[in-house]
Amino acid sequence: MNMLRHLIGHLGLAAALGSLMVAPAAAAEPTEPAEQWQASGSHFNWVSPLPENHGRSVKVFYRCAGDPAKPTLVMLHGFPTSSFDFRPMFDLLQADFHVCTLDFPGFGLSDKPADGFVYSLSQDAQLVWDFVSRILGVKEFILFSHDRGDSVALRFLQLYQAAPTRPFVVTHQFLTNANLYLPLANLTHFQKVMLNPQTSAVAVSQVTPKQLAIGMGETQYSPPLPPDDAEVRALEYNFAYQDGVRVIPATIQYLNERKKFEDGYLASLAASDVPVTLIWGVHDMVSPVRVANHVWSSALATRAAPASYWLAPCANHYLLHDQPQAIAALMRAELGLHAPAAPANLAPDACAPVLVDRH
Repeated sequence: MNMLRHLIGHLGLAAALGSLMVAPAAAAEPTEPAEQWQASGSHFNWVSPLPENHGRSVKVFYRCAGDPAKPTLVMLHGFPTSSFDFRPMFDLLQADFHVCTLDFPGFGLSDKPADGFVYSLSQDAQLVWDFVSRILGVKEFILFSHDRGDSVALRFLQLYQAAPTRPFVVTHQFLTNANLYLPLANLTHFQKVMLNPQTSAVAVSQVTPKQLAIGMGETQYSPPLPPDDAEVRALEYNFAYQDGVRVIPATIQYLNERKKFEDGYLASLAASDVPVTLIWGVHDMVSPVRVANHVWSSALATRAAPASYWLAPCANHYLLHDQPQAIAALMRAELGLHAPAAPANLAPDACAPVLVDRH
């Protein structure tokens, strides 16, 4: 009303009414990568199967690209990020694959309920099952996971192994940087503070999406990302969606769940008949190479099904950002789309992924 009086006083009644009746301008096309990612995706409603969540429904963001007639590649993101982590791989792989990903509840552009909603790896494994069978409707697919997504993938593998009748076939599994065995991990101070209920409330009140994004850019990427980098801005955008920082103390509890079940997860991996490729960025100090070595020696090196172990020499924790072209080439080679250029690495340059072991 004050704005209306102001217009009337300075422009006259006719001019004021005319200005109010002008049709709104068309919404500008998104220019930020995170906004473009959001605009190109969709949501579906999903009901939590956990009794503690009392049939709560959440909206889950997902995105697919490429020809659905080509092999489907499902990608599972980590903590505390989102499906946006896979943007470089979408660009590089969609010519050969139908690439799909989603944001788990509490992350990215999916709903982030904070009023007692329980987040868990087991719940997200069921979500992946429903996503593949109900939303995508595919009969076979390749499973690629990173960080927390690895634990979801291994819990999903348990569901897959236990199913009396499998509605789909997992043709290959890729596992990348994750703390799959916590005794060998280097949890950050931030993770420890958020994991502890006695300190998390204060921490949440003191950290902003921008601060969290900048801190991750400085420590989890090689080379470190400056505060104005597009990837850092995308991290901030996704952390800010539905005030995502406030649910971190709840979503990070997956570490306790993984600690409880990690030996069982690795036993399931050892018993799996799905071919596996383990890829690790060597500059990761949170999920150091010794974790990958343990996964290989305890679950993959002597099992019957095929497996291979590769290191990405110039990559940090977010290896798909640091060396996307190299990882994409490695994936194609592992899936038989082209042969490696050499028996121990994919290319002669110093940053080419190096084969550690294979059987």
